Amino acid sequence: MAMPLPGNLPSGWRIDAEGRLRRETIHRMTRRCLKWDYCGTGVYLITIVLNDRSQPVLGRLICPNGQADFRDARIELTELGRRIEAHFLKIGDFTPEIEVVGVQVMPEHLHGVLRVMRRLSKPLGEQLRGFKIGASKIARELGALPPTDGRGQGEAARGKGLFADGFVDTILGDEEAVRKGIAYIRDNPRRLAIKRAFPNRFKVLGDLRLTLPIDGQERTAHFAAIGNRALLARPHLLQVQVSRRDFAYRRDARGKIARTPEGRAQPATATPAFEEKAAELLAAAGHGAVLVSPCISEGEREIAARAFAAGRKVITLQNKGFSPLYKPGGKLFEQCAAGNLLLLAPAAWPYLPGNKPMTRIDACVLNRIAQLFAGDGAAEINYKGSDPGDVERYVAQAVGVMAC
Repeated sequence: MAMPLPGNLPSGWRIDAEGRLRRETIHRMTRRCLKWDYCGTGVYLITIVLNDRSQPVLGRLICPNGQADFRDARIELTELGRRIEAHFLKIGDFTPEIEVVGVQVMPEHLHGVLRVMRRLSKPLGEQLRGFKIGASKIARELGALPPTDGRGQGEAARGKGLFADGFVDTILGDEEAVRKGIAYIRDNPRRLAIKRAFPNRFKVLGDLRLTLPIDGQERTAHFAAIGNRALLARPHLLQVQVSRRDFAYRRDARGKIARTPEGRAQPATATPAFEEKAAELLAAAGHGAVLVSPCISEGEREIAARAFAAGRKVITLQNKGFSPLYKPGGKLFEQCAAGNLLLLAPAAWPYLPGNKPMTRIDACVLNRIAQLFAGDGAAEINYKGSDPGDVERYVAQAVGVMAC
């Protein structure tokens, strides 16, 4: 079955004036989980940022050991930062239904974990708005904000308070997620120290231009990128492509991937063909090759995980772009810090909040792009009846090609 052509676009997509396929971008600070009751019980990891993030008035980063060891990194709070932290910890005094589980004040933003124990009379955003009004009052007392205008309409009421409008929230579904959320906010000073030590590895590049042989011609392809861009200059790139028949992870009763106590995913199926392919790719990576894959199948993700565990280099392809302040999380963050990872996304597929399901078109496009990057190291892929011309046209649209 041939894939649909760009003339039959799904909702939220459009063709711009230059013929590029574009998707609507939603501003993350005002994004909320659809159909979620923000008055109901739940646990949230929330982030709020200063109105003026260029002025880190809440504290400064201290890293006693420099690049030798980032584990002792901490935030030395200013008087304003200490007052804001104490004010956040008192949210439960004003709203007894909320328990403050954790807080981490950073130089120009704040992370907190809040547990709503009983139903709220107003949505969580209203409670945070009250906190922000109080924070602006504290800032005025310390001279960090101008006074109110004398007409009962303070700067906060006009959207010019200490903190910006809106907040980012992650709903923590179980106690394991809560534990990880608390660990994440406590780890923020270390992560900030690493990002400052290696700024080029954590800066989102919105228009990385690369030359690729698309449809038989050398073309300028556009990508969003974050990570070690020097990996693209390596002489040997090898595509990782694994059939779902050859590898699968074990699942628990809830359908989640089963993991060891150390957090390692447990295989359920790993054919001899998979193990042979994995061994060949990892051996080549040990001799300087870079592995390239959209990591769609579980087998592809397993090979990437083994590569990272061995300190090898990987380029991954994403089916959506990155927000301007995006930073990879968890193990991906550590791999970016080590220079082992580059994440790329076709420039015409911009950032969208939340998970974006991998469609068949996405998978075909990303696998084809991986083939183009790998060249002689490309894998043979059966696109299962899709017209190769359609695949190539969608690749061209996704990367906004222009003739060299």
